[in-house]
Amino acid sequence: MRLSKAVVLAGCGAILAAAGTTWIQAQTPSTAPSQILATDLVNIPGQEALFFMADWRPNQQLPWHAHPEGHEFVYVIQGAVTFEIDGVGSRTVKTGEMLYVRPDVTHRAQNAHDGSSRTLVVRIKDKSKPVMVGVPR
Repeated sequence: MRLSKAVVLAGCGAILAAAGTTWIQAQTPSTAPSQILATDLVNIPGQEALFFMADWRPNQQLPWHAHPEGHEFVYVIQGAVTFEIDGVGSRTVKTGEMLYVRPDVTHRAQNAHDGSSRTLVVRIKDKSKPVMVGVPR
């Protein structure tokens, strides 16, 4: 299903707005991402947007996984995170930069900063699909 430009632009705008707020910086660091918003996309039946905040410890990594029929936008608020993405290669995303991972693409990520890193992740997905699935390697 194609997403309209308005939905993508709204998601990107929400990321930038959230990243600039002081409440993000005041949160206690954790190792598990916390969901900060879930909402149905009323103009795209069956789709939802999920927003997550994630604090990364030094050397913390996520295993290989994919997001079934789910778009993923990652904004790095602080630090740097390296992504390995099938068909794309390795890319380090630093403070103030964004990354887009297409639906069903296998990838993994690791904190690339010697300290902690912080990301805001937005996923737009089919409500009937899981947020993510592990992919054995």
